[in-house]
Amino acid sequence: MTTSNATTHEGKVVSVAGDKLTTTCSEGNPHCHSMAKDAKVTCYGHASKAADLKAGTDVRVTKHKDDNSVATAVDSGKHIHAAGQKA
Repeated sequence: MTTSNATTHEGKVVSVAGDKLTTTCSEGNPHCHSMAKDAKVTCYGHASKAADLKAGTDVRVTKHKDDNSVATAVDSGKHIHAAGQKA
């Protein structure tokens, strides 16, 4: 998947309901995304489903290059810096 024009943000999962993902960023602001039908979700480097993302999990969300409300990829695991922590 080419993400050259896509943007990302890191945060924590608040909730996952169907194709809706809500996260918070380091400033505590909520971010709501619709999951793209072909969104790639990984947990600790393994292919997963959005339903596998649990509240409080650190994530990096890749947003669609043309629509910031659509998540095209979500990566989770210890290698993601927790919201509010410095790298």
